[in-house]
Amino acid sequence: MLSQLLAALVGLVAGAALRPVVVALAVPAGQPADVTCPACSPRPVPAWGPHALRLLPPSGCCPNCRARLCAPWLPELTTAAAFAVVAAGGAAGWYAAAQYWIALLGAGLLLIDSAVQRLPNLLTPAAAVGTLALLTAASAHHEARSLLRAVTVAAAAGGLFTVLALCGMGLGDAKLAISLGAVLGWRSWQAAVLALVLTYLLGATVAILLLLTRRGHRKSTLAFGPFLIVGTLGAALLTSS
Repeated sequence: MLSQLLAALVGLVAGAALRPVVVALAVPAGQPADVTCPACSPRPVPAWGPHALRLLPPSGCCPNCRARLCAPWLPELTTAAAFAVVAAGGAAGWYAAAQYWIALLGAGLLLIDSAVQRLPNLLTPAAAVGTLALLTAASAHHEARSLLRAVTVAAAAGGLFTVLALCGMGLGDAKLAISLGAVLGWRSWQAAVLALVLTYLLGATVAILLLLTRRGHRKSTLAFGPFLIVGTLGAALLTSS
């Protein structure tokens, strides 16, 4: 319990650093990654560099005119929850670092995809490269077989979702699946299959609820990235030793 609390506190800090990235990238495809306040436009709010955290406070308000740019504390609380789930799984060492890396970038991708239904190229390759690098470091401790399985699952997941992308699903989901598949494949094939089942169950449940509450219809589009991320965290927790 203490480890989960400490992880959540670290997640709050990490989420504060993630906040300007989320706000900057939560824009439609083709728009530049920056923050322009709609209330005091065209004056931009810098979202990169050492002043980003001061300029984008946890309240989510523009520092110039106090207009709301994003939900207050949302990146911080999302990242804290993801870190707490990782800590509950009990992983240690480099493999734990890989899971926290996915939790951090996954929290940002979840929020961005939920807002604008896209997974930015700035974050999905970073997730894949960072995850594979950390798992490679973990393999130095006599875990070569786990690394091979992680790479195999990552390739299989990327291939599967690339085929689905050709059928209409976003290509960003295929890029994200590589890092998620790797971190689950390190654990076992069963964890990867469980994550896929949980992902589609969550997606189907939300879609049905939207139809029943008349907040969506049969032709409505639904961001799939959040279900992939939540399904991955759930599978990692359920298959933890």
